[in-house]
Amino acid sequence: MSSPFDTHPDRIRIPLSQKVVHGLELDRELRDDTIIPDRTLLVSDGEAALKGDERLISMGEMIVERDGGSLRTFAGNLAHENGWWPSLKRRRLQHWEGETQRQALMALECDFSVEWAQSEPCLLRFPIGDEWFEWYADIHVSRFDAPEELWEIKKDERQLEDPRYRLKLAGAREICRRIGWRFRLVMADEIAINRHHRDNVELFASRRFVTIGPEHMRRFEDFALRNGTETTYGELANIIEPTCPARGAAIIQGLTIRRRIDIELHDFLTNRTPLRIH
Repeated sequence: MSSPFDTHPDRIRIPLSQKVVHGLELDRELRDDTIIPDRTLLVSDGEAALKGDERLISMGEMIVERDGGSLRTFAGNLAHENGWWPSLKRRRLQHWEGETQRQALMALECDFSVEWAQSEPCLLRFPIGDEWFEWYADIHVSRFDAPEELWEIKKDERQLEDPRYRLKLAGAREICRRIGWRFRLVMADEIAINRHHRDNVELFASRRFVTIGPEHMRRFEDFALRNGTETTYGELANIIEPTCPARGAAIIQGLTIRRRIDIELHDFLTNRTPLRIH
């Protein structure tokens, strides 16, 4: 099947046969209690048959940008919500389509376990039976000491009613299994757990480029050396910036994005909210 990507000079076509992993327990997420459950099994229609289909790998391919950026870009010129968002962790623009994808990018920017996240990272092209499918991943998530993840983001389960669409997602999941990655189907209510979580993510992500002076880092690190790594939001804000605790809180928010602070963002934040210094 021909595609505009076949001759595009800025894109790389990677045969999936080069990425397949042999000899690993690729179904470990089905039994590992440390893996967070998700709705991935909603796409399992026909998945048993796909596990024996070698054409997925022998004929399939992954297409990526040479520079690792977004394969699809958006500039606000569509009828629905879209645009771009600069990430500190990834050090590049993240293009998004739909408010749910934007919220996911911000939540991942604030997530201590995430090294970086890349939106619109790749296109998978693969055959199932006599038909070819193309699947654009919404986000590629790289976590520390965990398998790579490719996300498909949806508002709710009603967007999965088309059997052919679920078959395509099942093919993408099977490809991820064979290359040692994790396919995740993520719904909007898993990204913003509640109103407090949504508001906190918006606030902390907005501080990702806050200016942190050497005096702030000196106070921050001296406090950790003297008092240990466990403290509270209010106490650390006063230590970092004694004359303006609100400024100290903004620096805590920036340090969270930089993975120097681990703080739970699901609840309403107060001066007594615990955090950990890293």
